[in-house]
This record gives sequence, structure tokens and C-alpha cells, in this order.
Amino acid sequence: MTSVLLVEDEFLIRAVVVDALDGLNIACIEAASGQKAIEVIDSDVPLSVVIVDIGLPDMSGERVIEAALERRPAVAIIRCSGAEPAGPMPHPQVHVVAKPFSAVELAKLVASLSKGD
Repeated sequence: MTSVLLVEDEFLIRAVVVDALDGLNIACIEAASGQKAIEVIDSDVPLSVVIVDIGLPDMSGERVIEAALERRPAVAIIRCSGAEPAGPMPHPQVHVVAKPFSAVELAKLVASLSKGD
């Protein structure tokens, strides 16, 4: 079974999203920093989706997205931010979700991207 990697530094947001994913029986690995996220991306843990907050305390979420695109090109990525991305997204695997978002709607998007796993 593959998992979803949730990269979000805000505990309450992580808790709400994890709860919504759990409601759809989707396993979630939490990372509160970009460095922790990259460690998971570099591991052999099966991932189907990576959800990335852009405003992380130790690095931009864009660096996490770049690492995921490079090391896990088949994995769908959901970019979460209150600001629109500058220019077009560099890869068709990247989906943009504006903050604030509905955790239930985000979980449904994750489920749709995870089909086939």
C-alpha cells in the first residue's frame, strides 16, 4: 500500500488533513519541515501523492517539489499556498490548491490522484 506524504509545518492543519485522509482510508506520513520531507522522498517508502505547503520554516516548499519531481517523477504533487505560483507549473504532475482549502475536498483530490495504486 502506498502512502501520502503531507508536508505542512502547522500542526492543526496537518491534524485536520490527516483526519480527512484517514476518513477515506488513505495512509499519511507527516513531515513538519522540508528536510524531513526530503528524507522521506529519498527513502524507499512507497508514495502516491506528496502534498506540499510552500511556506515551510526551513526551506521553500518549491525545493521539496523540485526534489519530488526529480526523485519520484511518477508521484502526483499537490502544491498548497495562499499565493499563486509565479508562472506556469513546470510539470503536469503538480496540482495547485489555494489556501485556505477544505480538508475534505483535498482528501477527495488525493483519492482521485491515488487511483490505480
